[in-house]
Amino acid sequence: MSDVENSLYADPRLVDLYDLLNSGDWDYAFYAEQIGKRHLKVLDLGCGTGTFALRLAAAGHEVVAVDPSPMMINYARHRTGASEVEWIIGDAASAQSRAPFDVVTMTGHAFQCLLTDYDVQATLRAVREILGAGGRFMFETRNPAARAWTAWTPALSARSIQSDKHGPVDVFHECIAVAEPLVEFETHYVFGRDNTQHVSKSRLRFMSCEELASNINVAGFSEIEWFGDWSGGPFQEASSTEIIAICHA
Repeated sequence: MSDVENSLYADPRLVDLYDLLNSGDWDYAFYAEQIGKRHLKVLDLGCGTGTFALRLAAAGHEVVAVDPSPMMINYARHRTGASEVEWIIGDAASAQSRAPFDVVTMTGHAFQCLLTDYDVQATLRAVREILGAGGRFMFETRNPAARAWTAWTPALSARSIQSDKHGPVDVFHECIAVAEPLVEFETHYVFGRDNTQHVSKSRLRFMSCEELASNINVAGFSEIEWFGDWSGGPFQEASSTEIIAICHA
């Protein structure tokens, strides 16, 4: 993760707001169903504030959760049920000593923070190495054909949230530059309680299904299941908003 992305999680106020701004659980429900009820050893890669890791642990799975942000991991460690999860600051390679895993998950479009070919290939190889026989890697990325960034404008993305800790907060996105496959945008926060403002910059990579498949195969996975939405519908290149991959070791 670059300094641009790291800056987003260096402000404790933004970490506090993360779950409010990402409150839907349709992705978590989909992955939980795919993992199943049999108790497995799961690595939650790019775990953020730990919401999904805690859900998996509560369901009886043995969970290791990894994130490159010390502030995110610190936040997660202080949540209810956090003692049931092993928390690590780092990346996929940081969990190698805990291998093998039955499942590795990467939610919240975290895969799109892998900006270079090297980052993508290194992550896929590291995940493949820590998966046991028959293991699965589950992740999603936005379908570039849907051009999600066209809605990242102040007019289309503006919303308001109410934080118990910080009061009312107005939030909007603004796309700054598109040089496919990379998209750069800003997220603006206005804290109503003290009328302070914060702007965070982010970059995401939008990879096609074809490019993803090539990289996944090179990393040594044997089979890929593709889905195009959180209800389990098939991936359609022209119409799906998501590219959801379940990669079999």
